[in-house]
Amino acid sequence: MNTFISPEYASLLHQHQLDGFAQLWAHEVKWFEAPNHRRGGWSGVARMELEAHGKKHGFFIKKQQNHGRWSLATFPKQEPTFRREFKHLQFLQSKQFAAPEVVFYGEQIIDGQMCAVLMTKELAEYRPLDSVTEAPDFETISKSSKRQLLQSVATAIRRLHGFHLVHRAMYPKHIFVANAASSPAVALIDLEKTRYSPFFWYNAYFDLAALNRHSVGWSKASRLYFFKQYCQIAQLTWSSKWLCRCIVARSKRQKAASKKRIKSIE
Repeated sequence: MNTFISPEYASLLHQHQLDGFAQLWAHEVKWFEAPNHRRGGWSGVARMELEAHGKKHGFFIKKQQNHGRWSLATFPKQEPTFRREFKHLQFLQSKQFAAPEVVFYGEQIIDGQMCAVLMTKELAEYRPLDSVTEAPDFETISKSSKRQLLQSVATAIRRLHGFHLVHRAMYPKHIFVANAASSPAVALIDLEKTRYSPFFWYNAYFDLAALNRHSVGWSKASRLYFFKQYCQIAQLTWSSKWLCRCIVARSKRQKAASKKRIKSIE
């Protein structure tokens, strides 16, 4: 069994008798999202609060069973996807990159089933990017503030790619922002699909296409400004134009494929 407990929250977990894998696995939770059944297992996430000295602390707890990915490091066994997310979160914390703080991680074989638990601290004061940009009051924010927000998001994503990591689920709901109208702070969540990739422009191609496809309501001017901020350029060059065309083309293909899947279900 592999277990990690954050020293900062060890006493709080102990106080609530949740400082072990068995206790957290058995602890009943209200699913924040319905468990996802695939890969021969399931995976779900819930929010929970723990009280200490009259103050409530928010956490997210993820549980999964037989939900893994093949990895050369663990072949022929599969690696729990939460183990990968745990490693990425620890790495980003070492780089002082804003992401959920790991409180607990553990995995254990139960009745022949690989089970894993990942618990993180809630990002207080942060909101998903889509809830900010799609809110009615977003139109009241000045143009300069909107641009500052886009620049902050672009800078954070570029920095992630600079670590040779590709998120692989770069949707607005996985980009969290605080102080959106003044001094934006950006954090990334849901890194279980994140992978190492040494190819910087591939990372941009993959993640920015996903973001472009899911960014509802962004104007063409906002998308172009965001792209320039990501590339750190004032004017488009031939190479950046080529990358931009590739990103847009992938976005359209993915959008068309998504519509086709929905239509087939209906």
